Amino acid sequence: MKVELRLLPQMPPTPGPNDRAFVEIYRPFFLAGILSVLTVGCLLGAVALLGIGGSGSYTSASWAPYILAHANSQLYGWVGFFVMGFALQQHAPTMAKRIAFHRLAWASLVLMGIGIALRFVAEPLVRTDRETWLPIGVGSAVLQAVSVALFMFNTSYTRHRSGAGLTWQSLFVFASLFWLSIVSMAEPFVFAFSHQADALASIQFIAKWFPPLRDAQFLGFVAMMIFGVSLVKLHSCFGVKEADERLGRTGFVLWTFGLILRTVGWVYAFDRQFSGESRAMYFAGAIAIAIAAAMLVRASGIFGPLSQPMRSHKFVRGAFGWLLLSGAMLVLEPLHLRETGALFSHAYSGAVRHALTVGFISQMILGFGAHVVSRMNDWDESRLAPLWIVFALLNLGNLSRVALEVATDYTPLAYRPMGFTGFIELVALVIWAAHVAGPMLVRWRIQTAYAK
Repeated sequence: MKVELRLLPQMPPTPGPNDRAFVEIYRPFFLAGILSVLTVGCLLGAVALLGIGGSGSYTSASWAPYILAHANSQLYGWVGFFVMGFALQQHAPTMAKRIAFHRLAWASLVLMGIGIALRFVAEPLVRTDRETWLPIGVGSAVLQAVSVALFMFNTSYTRHRSGAGLTWQSLFVFASLFWLSIVSMAEPFVFAFSHQADALASIQFIAKWFPPLRDAQFLGFVAMMIFGVSLVKLHSCFGVKEADERLGRTGFVLWTFGLILRTVGWVYAFDRQFSGESRAMYFAGAIAIAIAAAMLVRASGIFGPLSQPMRSHKFVRGAFGWLLLSGAMLVLEPLHLRETGALFSHAYSGAVRHALTVGFISQMILGFGAHVVSRMNDWDESRLAPLWIVFALLNLGNLSRVALEVATDYTPLAYRPMGFTGFIELVALVIWAAHVAGPMLVRWRIQTAYAK
């Protein structure tokens, strides 16, 4: 009698309480970011830009509240949700703390969403009913600050630690979180002092403090986070050579130094009414940031050989190209002011900021977002739509906006065509969102149905 022995399939080991939990928390945050940019973000910004183009003035009182609401939603919604989703996905919890992780993550998302919505409503209505809407606006900013605090606590308290230690690129991440803490805690005071009973006092506060605030938000929080992530992930996920540590560390020091010079330098020059050489510190900060940008782009290796083609490469390369252009524009600002005979230019500073926020920041989100979604869903990126139309429209819209905005300092004829450029960018984002959000929603519905 012959006996046949069969080995039973080995069951996977039961995860222990200190093992890393599997999560897909990026999805609700990415979807929230897309919803934000397509509504109170880019759409509102495009409408406001159209209004500015029609009025021929950047300081029109009727559009100011919507511009402020647009800036808030872009920072905390479009950028903030993507940063939170990516960070929480990368720093998954231990099995023992996965429930707390998800509760904290959803609390951050919901509080931020409510804060953005209330801020959007409070900005225009506080002018007509200050007694009612001032506390609501301040409360919305408090909700956003609490959301940020919960997010940071979550990444530390529940995080699974592999024991591998921190990389040198973490310098950028910690610096980014420092600036995020500062600007989020300042938001309630910013809203209150931007809407004082004395309208002239509000205007004075905005003129003095908003330029350094925007630098802290976008050059501090956002740009530092992009550097910290990209200088690691471009090598590990995008087929780029390993980042140059020496150039990266030097770029970090110069960027930080330049940012401090610009923020302090603006307040110093403003208090002296931009007289004499009072803007020297502010302009020196711009030079330091431009040099740092060149160093960090070189350190990234993004324009060198790539081990494999990806549709995301063009967005990342385009983003770093806009970063270099933004740095060049910062350096050229004194020449522009001398040519126009102005002490300060809303048009030129707005053009620089748009080159940075759309050209560099948004385009980096498009590249990294598309890659993360394809990777998390096990898609072969080479088989997906290349998104060249998105790339072309976004860069065409941004280039037109930047060029025409600078041109408004020389001729009022540039206002009207500038007003339509935001809708070119919006179309690009809608197409990108359809390619990214649609499949995410389908997979989410399938997983939900399977779980039931």
